[in-house]
Amino acid sequence: MIRNYYTEAYKSAIPVAPSDTLLIDGRTKADIPQGARVEYNLYIGNSPATLPVTTTTDNNVVSTSANVGLKSANPLIKAGMLVKGTGLPATGIVIASVTDASNYVLASAQSIAADATLTYTYTVEATIKVLTVENETITFTNPIQGQILPVSVVQVFATDTAGGVTDIVALS
Repeated sequence: MIRNYYTEAYKSAIPVAPSDTLLIDGRTKADIPQGARVEYNLYIGNSPATLPVTTTTDNNVVSTSANVGLKSANPLIKAGMLVKGTGLPATGIVIASVTDASNYVLASAQSIAADATLTYTYTVEATIKVLTVENETITFTNPIQGQILPVSVVQVFATDTAGGVTDIVALS
């Protein structure tokens, strides 16, 4: 008999909310002894392979506003990214929120000419910090999108999980 390891091994999947105090299953880490923690394998849904992540040249004019609209949708633009380009400070401006793939809100009001070249990046490399079932803290730098981390994990830390690593799924 041939066994399909992945079909039989992973019976459930839950989205992960990184936390510095909670385990993946939602229980408080301080209340659960190490031997009673539930272990998971983690699937990395999004992790940018290179920086900058994307560039656009199709924005609508922005006149002293925090709201930016694009003529074409760009799903690569995420909250927390830094946008740099013509009309913006040299250090860039953080994207406070994303309304949809064609509209986002900057952290402060700016003026940007129509069709300016805008570059979107993260301020840090993609990283994910986890606590393993052996009670070791490990940080993975530039984890590969669409892959499963090679460790059994009980917690994903909010601190030091950054740079666009999102849509993490715990497999059990």
